[in-house]
Amino acid sequence: MTTIAVPAWLPREPELKVTEASSAVLTDVRAAATAVSDVAEWARGNGAPADFSGNAAEAADHAVTRFAGDTDAVGAALERGALAIDAFLTQMRQRRTEHGDLMDRRQRLNDDREALLQRIETATEAQVATLQADAAALRRHFEAYHQDLQAWRDRVDSDEQACVRALAAVDQVAEGIAAASDPSRADTTALAAELRRLGTDTDAVNAWWNGLSQVERNALLISDPDLVGNTNGIPTGDRDEANSSAVQRDIEYLLGLRASGQDLSASEQRWLENAQAIEDAVRQASDDKWADYEIDAFIMAYQPHAFGGDGIAAVAYGNPDTADHTAVYVPGIMQDGTYIDENGSQALNLYEETVNSMLSEDPPREGAVSTIAWIGYDSPNFNPESMWPWDLGDSAGDVSHTVTEANAQAGGLALSQFVDGLNSTHTDGDQPHLTVIGHSYGSTTSSYAAAGGMEADSLVLIGSPGASEGVDHASDLNMPAGQVFVGAADNDPVSWLGGEDGVFPGSWDDSLGLGQDPAQSDFGATVFGVDNGQEFHGPGGLVSTGFQQNHVNYFDDGNPALASMADVVSGNSGAVVDTGGRTQEAHDYLYDWVGDEVTHHVVEPVVETYGEVRDTVVETYEVVSEGVSDAVEGAQDAWDHAWDSVWPDSWP
Repeated sequence: MTTIAVPAWLPREPELKVTEASSAVLTDVRAAATAVSDVAEWARGNGAPADFSGNAAEAADHAVTRFAGDTDAVGAALERGALAIDAFLTQMRQRRTEHGDLMDRRQRLNDDREALLQRIETATEAQVATLQADAAALRRHFEAYHQDLQAWRDRVDSDEQACVRALAAVDQVAEGIAAASDPSRADTTALAAELRRLGTDTDAVNAWWNGLSQVERNALLISDPDLVGNTNGIPTGDRDEANSSAVQRDIEYLLGLRASGQDLSASEQRWLENAQAIEDAVRQASDDKWADYEIDAFIMAYQPHAFGGDGIAAVAYGNPDTADHTAVYVPGIMQDGTYIDENGSQALNLYEETVNSMLSEDPPREGAVSTIAWIGYDSPNFNPESMWPWDLGDSAGDVSHTVTEANAQAGGLALSQFVDGLNSTHTDGDQPHLTVIGHSYGSTTSSYAAAGGMEADSLVLIGSPGASEGVDHASDLNMPAGQVFVGAADNDPVSWLGGEDGVFPGSWDDSLGLGQDPAQSDFGATVFGVDNGQEFHGPGGLVSTGFQQNHVNYFDDGNPALASMADVVSGNSGAVVDTGGRTQEAHDYLYDWVGDEVTHHVVEPVVETYGEVRDTVVETYEVVSEGVSDAVEGAQDAWDHAWDSVWPDSWP
């Protein structure tokens, strides 16, 4: 009997229990280490109270110094622990990649085995020798797979043991003290000073950061997360780790105050709202609506106390360091850190639309797109720390910047530096196709950045109140030819504000305004079609429909503006249809609306009232006329009856 030895079917190796979600452990440890580091720093800077003297002062100084030392020992232990966990998670990412390769290889081997079994079932005696040779070769491939799988298991076990040993090495007080005094411990004070010195040179920052050891980077992430997380030029993943730790540290601290029965001050409450909003912005990337896209979220900026509590916040959906196509969305007035989740939702809509627009032609690789919601400038807004009505002047002063360009000009510089950072941290040899999308006052901010030389490939301005001072044509925005795009809804009142003159030409307001309307046909941009929104009447309609609906619907599902923006972001801008732009001045839309309001609220009611009065008069006249006739006829009958009763029909 002829025997052909076929290897046994290969079972699937279970997935690793350590997943990307496990990085939450590292965030927890870093947040704890940062909190301890803050306490130790405070203790080192504070000794005996000013009114202590003599032995009391000496004792207090000694106690605080000892406390600072003990705290630093805990911090050093946590620092070592975070380093070990970080290394372990990095290794596990590599092991998951290796696991995927092994499972693909397993599938191919099982397919080869199945094909061999089918050949054996129909084989003739003459084919036996060939089949035996093929089976022997297949057994060798199976054996090599088993060896590689076991080697992979050994690496996983070795990684786990190394992490356990590292954590066990600092689980005693004495070990923490030794770690704190270790001469090889990173000098975070010097490192932070150097990072600040490099400033806005994002290429230099990136090169310096990548040249640090993992020990140094880990130490800075713990000691100075606010600095690391908000410095352009540091890789997105590291900024996210720093900012995630800072967000968690802040939320735990503030919720702890509240849980202790302490009322949060107005500034502390706003601080908490900023932190929770950015946490929500990250969490929503895993909502069911976008579950099919497996979107990773990264916190790229978090400064909850900036601009009087308005805050700075930025969240990226998809990693811009590895994406082929990146979009930075810049929102407009009344937007601050507490709205980063709402703006993040719009960035997610853009992400989805961009990926879907690419599927029909050349399916994008995983992670090819990144969209960023960026609130990195002082958007005109009510002062969050004002208490109406006493400090209304502060808030009104803040909002009044809407009609000036000061905030946009400062914001344009910050935006340009943020974009520089994205170009510096991109890891691929080719730079990403980078689009900046400015909405409302954010379009003016984006125009300032572009006019100043921002290194982007495409610029989109939507719902714009003006393209900034000194910008008279799309060519003034320094974008590549044909890469300035505009969307403006006819019923968006913000888009009525642009123009060379003020709303009242030749009057005091000519010095106000935000520059030319970029939607004009002679501006030179590609103006794409949008949902023009609903008509509205009265102050209530102006706010609820004009500003709250028509001005903010550009990112809504089904709005043609969203599809056009997605084509620009994906690099397929040739598909964007140019409507030709406006041939009517922006202010004319405002004048027309005011004229329509006069017609709607004055003329039409008067005409309607006149009609009602006229009808009433006619009706009354007819009723009165009929009544008079009836009265006359009645009187006539009565007279006739009386006459007949007094005078006989004939005389005798």
